[in-house]
Amino acid sequence: MFPLILAVLEGSQRGQVFASDKNGAAFVVGNFGFSCLIEADEVDASFERGLTELLAARGPVRPSYLLWYEPPPRWQTKLDASESVKKRERVRFEFRKEGASYFDETASCPAGFELQRMTPQLLASAEKFGLGLESRFWSSADDFIAHGLGVCLVKDGEVVSLCYAAAVADGLAEVDVVTDAQFRGHGLGTIVTQEFNRRCLRNGKSPTWDCFDYNTGSLKLAERLGFVEVRRYPFYSFNIPLDHKEHKI
Repeated sequence: MFPLILAVLEGSQRGQVFASDKNGAAFVVGNFGFSCLIEADEVDASFERGLTELLAARGPVRPSYLLWYEPPPRWQTKLDASESVKKRERVRFEFRKEGASYFDETASCPAGFELQRMTPQLLASAEKFGLGLESRFWSSADDFIAHGLGVCLVKDGEVVSLCYAAAVADGLAEVDVVTDAQFRGHGLGTIVTQEFNRRCLRNGKSPTWDCFDYNTGSLKLAERLGFVEVRRYPFYSFNIPLDHKEHKI
């Protein structure tokens, strides 16, 4: 299961859960649009019809643009029928400490840079990345600082690289890393993510990595940091409402 979905189910992040009345099936939607269909042993036909109607309506599902993790094959067939539905492939990684040679080394960074944990002051500096850290995934700045495991690389009081958890659920921390454009190409993202991984394990969490299959930079960085590819899966994105005729749903 994906941490961004688990976090909604656990109640640690905001979202919606549309559940079947007959079995454990549920369609989970995070506030930023990441969604997933949790299936039961048998398909509930009435729930399937309800989901079809839900996705064809304007209003019940928020937001109106969905990013659907690995729809079941029957739903992939339906979504593939429309050119306006975008399909891509993502790669899922797991962290293996034995493959992270840096892990027991003392954290270090280039002269003039300093590794720091996220603070309210640094959060204000990180706003330049346009991530909306206090509202995109987490419910507030305090919530993000307390639970997002944020690690910053700072130069002259300004955040130049940042690694944080987009979600923490079921012992997993979903890695997200960003570096100021003018400082890229110097390995700063590697340094800050190494420290993030150390912090995760000290807090009893396991970092997880997920990216598009065409993002070669992210794929290579994951491997350097001790992540191992475990699977690839389809990822769909589209606007709501879906048109019944166009999408054949």
